[in-house]
Amino acid sequence: MVNNSIDSYVKKDIKADIANDVNSCNLVLRIDEYLSGEAKDKDNEFIQFKKFFQRIYKGTGCLYTDWVSLINDNNKRFAKASPTINNVYIYGHSLDVTDADIFRRLILLDNTITTIFYHSKESIGSQIANLVKVIGEDELIKRTDGSNRSIIFKQSSSEKL
Repeated sequence: MVNNSIDSYVKKDIKADIANDVNSCNLVLRIDEYLSGEAKDKDNEFIQFKKFFQRIYKGTGCLYTDWVSLINDNNKRFAKASPTINNVYIYGHSLDVTDADIFRRLILLDNTITTIFYHSKESIGSQIANLVKVIGEDELIKRTDGSNRSIIFKQSSSEKL
């Protein structure tokens, strides 16, 4: 069994820098989606505050799509051989639904084990609740139970989460 690790941050450390302005700062802010259906695509009054827009505009957060493609290609190519196990590590993230598009694609990949680090009982409770919003209750239960679980919660010894 081959073991590959994807060890990257969706959320990066952000340090204040007075040299940055609104155009050079890579900080991604967001508002939750408040529209549905056709209006979501047509009413763009506040689009610059939506996370997907800011990721595209500021050029952050798209490397994961290459990982997803590579993992899917390898899963197809080596389907008859011993599966390659991929590891996704998530540090210091709330797993909020605003990043659901990224987390859902990574966590639900075949042959992938996701380890989510937490720093307190309060934080793991929030992460579990948020993950239900991202992948659904049944999927979360399926992936955290039994010997074939693919989501593991692990307490971090670091206070910096």
